[in-house]
Amino acid sequence: MKSKPGRGERIAAVHRREDFPESPGPVVAFVGRSNVGKSSLLNRLLGKAAARVSQTPGKTRGIYFYETEEGHRFADLPGAGFARVSKAERERWGELADTLFRSGQVRLAVLLADCRVPDTPTDRVLRGYLESLGVPTLAVATKWDKLGERERARSRARLEAAHGAVLPVSARSGEGIEQLRREIRRRLREVEG
Repeated sequence: MKSKPGRGERIAAVHRREDFPESPGPVVAFVGRSNVGKSSLLNRLLGKAAARVSQTPGKTRGIYFYETEEGHRFADLPGAGFARVSKAERERWGELADTLFRSGQVRLAVLLADCRVPDTPTDRVLRGYLESLGVPTLAVATKWDKLGERERARSRARLEAAHGAVLPVSARSGEGIEQLRREIRRRLREVEG
């Protein structure tokens, strides 16, 4: 008999449409451009090094599902944008993401933006895509530890102009992580009734 996955354990790796788990339960999808820090943030939220982290964009090559303490599923999606992979590979990633978002199982998308580059064309495409599907979205600014106080004020203003309300976090220092956990729980309670 297979034991129930523990906190932070990977429960599924999806590289083809046929690989999707039948009923992964409520999903929180983490999306953003390549090298925005999705896997590092997931590891911090899960409390363990579950997701593979690399300095090279494009190392997340499928959708990886992780179990949370609350019984939700976090989904780590491939980064959008500048990863050095073939056009066919990028299209395959797009099809996988589209399958997930159209499944009706995504309760919240956490849209990550690098606080040092607050609104790229890729960010705008992702934001528009999520809006077009009506997916509830939480904007998060990553790598907040890399900015000084003066830079933070400017970055936050640009981020909020682009995304509306935004939650700044740092996977490295832990700044904003507890607030992000609380906000994810709050948003899930809202959509799940």
